[in-house]
Amino acid sequence: MSDQPTILLVDDDPDIADLLKVYLGSEGFSFLWAETGEALRETIAHEAVDLVLMDLMLPGEDGLSLTRELRNQSNIGIIMLTAKGDTVDRVVGLELGADDYIAKPFEKRELLARIRSVLRRAGQPAASEAPAERDGNAVVRFAGWQLDLDARELTGENGDTVDLTSSEFNLLAEFVNRPGRVQTRDYLLNAVHNRDWEAYDRSIDVLITRLRRKIEPNPKRPSIIKTVRGAGYIFAAKVEPVAAADT
Repeated sequence: MSDQPTILLVDDDPDIADLLKVYLGSEGFSFLWAETGEALRETIAHEAVDLVLMDLMLPGEDGLSLTRELRNQSNIGIIMLTAKGDTVDRVVGLELGADDYIAKPFEKRELLARIRSVLRRAGQPAASEAPAERDGNAVVRFAGWQLDLDARELTGENGDTVDLTSSEFNLLAEFVNRPGRVQTRDYLLNAVHNRDWEAYDRSIDVLITRLRRKIEPNPKRPSIIKTVRGAGYIFAAKVEPVAAADT
């Protein structure tokens, strides 16, 4: 694993590219820049990229279609760069698989915090930060699923692995670590994205919907992650630790 995570900016604004190249470089990141969707594909094909900063307002192909394409191909971290107040685009981007968003114009330190949060939760070292260590193996079972918290891997009863984005995994990890307890949107948003909930912020609700599609027998009538009206969500499935000999 590289000691210098690589950030790819997809944006047609050279001023932002110049700014982030200097700033992120000073914070221990390797920086790449793509102005178009074609340049994005070319870069991804030849470079090991840890996280993409995706501007949604691009000439030609828009950032939402590129987010969908990128998410269908990999679980790479994606942070959307959106115009201030573009709530609909944020929700759509999150539904397509983006991990987080930040509105333009943004503070450099806030963007840095978002980048480090997504990388940390994806199991990548966040530049100057040391990777976290876990003692022993942590594997749990619930509702026919098996979740390996060290390997960040979810498998079904048939042994097939289910692809999870870093945000989806982190949300599921929060639930299995606190089963049977109501968790508020504010708590979940802070745990997954490291920020407080604001009115009209639907990112956790969108993430819940994405996760339900992957683990619920019937996502329209969820039995594992249940909504508690006016309070938040509760993980209703029984969670059991798996002994090392059973894995």
